Amino acid sequence: MKLTDVETMRNMDEELTNQGVPEIIPMEHAGKAISDVALSLLEQKQRVVIVAGKGNNGGDGFCAARWLNAAGKKVQCFGMGMSRNEAMTEYNMLTDSGVEVQNLRTQADLDYLKMSIAKADLVIDALLGTGFAGELEEDMAKICDLMNGAKCPILSVDIPTGVNADNGMVAEHAVKAMATVTLARVKVGMLLYPARENVGKLFVADIGFPEKLLARDVSPYYLVDKEMVRNLLPVRDADAHKGDNGKVTVVAGSKGFVGAAALATKGAVKAGAGLVSLLTPESASAILAMKLDEEMVHALPEDEQGLAETAVQEVLSFGGDVLAIGPGLGKSEGTVKAVQEIVRTSQVPLVIDADALTALKDNLKVLTENTVAKILTPHAGEFSRLTGLDVEDINADRLALAIKYAKKWNVVLLLKGAPTIVALPSGVAYLVNSGTSAMATGGSGDVLTGVIAGLVAQGLEPDTAAICGAYLHGVAGTLATSGAPGLAAGEIAQNLPFAWQEVYADDEENKFNNYAIKTIG
Repeated sequence: MKLTDVETMRNMDEELTNQGVPEIIPMEHAGKAISDVALSLLEQKQRVVIVAGKGNNGGDGFCAARWLNAAGKKVQCFGMGMSRNEAMTEYNMLTDSGVEVQNLRTQADLDYLKMSIAKADLVIDALLGTGFAGELEEDMAKICDLMNGAKCPILSVDIPTGVNADNGMVAEHAVKAMATVTLARVKVGMLLYPARENVGKLFVADIGFPEKLLARDVSPYYLVDKEMVRNLLPVRDADAHKGDNGKVTVVAGSKGFVGAAALATKGAVKAGAGLVSLLTPESASAILAMKLDEEMVHALPEDEQGLAETAVQEVLSFGGDVLAIGPGLGKSEGTVKAVQEIVRTSQVPLVIDADALTALKDNLKVLTENTVAKILTPHAGEFSRLTGLDVEDINADRLALAIKYAKKWNVVLLLKGAPTIVALPSGVAYLVNSGTSAMATGGSGDVLTGVIAGLVAQGLEPDTAAICGAYLHGVAGTLATSGAPGLAAGEIAQNLPFAWQEVYADDEENKFNNYAIKTIG
């Protein structure tokens, strides 16, 4: 699904107007869509309170109020004073239909709003739209607090007041909606935390934008869904043999840290790779050979400082279509040097995770010295070590930072989290929402490393492998646990074949996006 941002949406609005389409037309479409969703939420209930701002968001609210009044609902509308442009036209049409708009100027007006909300069956938030950023002014904050105090559902117009549509940050007093009707396209910030908790169930309203105009949306954001993954996954020939399905080499594990290596290796197998080999330090090889059945285990030379210098050449000469490196490998001096040299000189694509990411933090130039494709899969803590940024700052701007460093390092950067972000060197980013919070468990990321490597081995380009791997990984985790805590990472790997099946199954609700999005109009 194509996502957009504030600037692109604003430009498309202006282009529509420049084409001679009056602003009132998309506003009328928006108002009707909002009223339709409101009626579905109200069912047989009657009382609706609408709080409208001065701009187009308020105009959409006034239009919805007119439709709801025509449907026989008891509508109370509150405004912020003189409306602007086409919003004033909607204001006049609403008052002409017999609905009074109470302006919120004094404390007495706020008290009246509070009493009205207490009796309401639905509150519609049409205060501020997608242009908001920062913190709410005092008067807006008070009104949002009154709406948030409602015992009935809140329906927001385009985006909840106080939510940043680009980065997902929310103001202290932002509206917490049960549902949101967004207009024309989903704005990327709505799918990022903490905004996702304020948006609620998400409806996308067709407000009459021509398809040719929407096709010129230049924003670089996408939501990964089942249809996209279905079209990207490799199709295996009926007479395929193991050699056709790629060879994965995993460099992972160390004494006392064998679980991560086993999980990464198993992830590659269950993702469909034909042959998977684990190269691990000699001190860990015996126990890993006992843990693994289908995978081949090879011992790497080591010394007191970690991997021996000769281990580098063994890894580089081992062969394979892709090299996954890092899970459980350790942080010893010898291992760090070995990882840096392997990344600098590898001739096959690399999936770099965990301890291998840490090994690069003081020598990031090796990423750009080697032109082979590289996929980095950090969580926020690992990304912090690589960039020197605080985790709090990263979480406040995950999307922009992922894109920035994917460009800077010329890598596919998969930033784990909710949602997982796959940023490409071109500046394009994909959001993956297929998982569940139950997957926040040790070893989950190790499985993902193997899954991505397994898909690269089967012929997918590294960016495609990261997108599909993240989606399949999330689906497998959801299937394994149904969203309940207590998931073991190995269960994610075991459910990967069922995740493949799910991608090809009919699912109109697309429930594995872990986010309810419905197109209306």
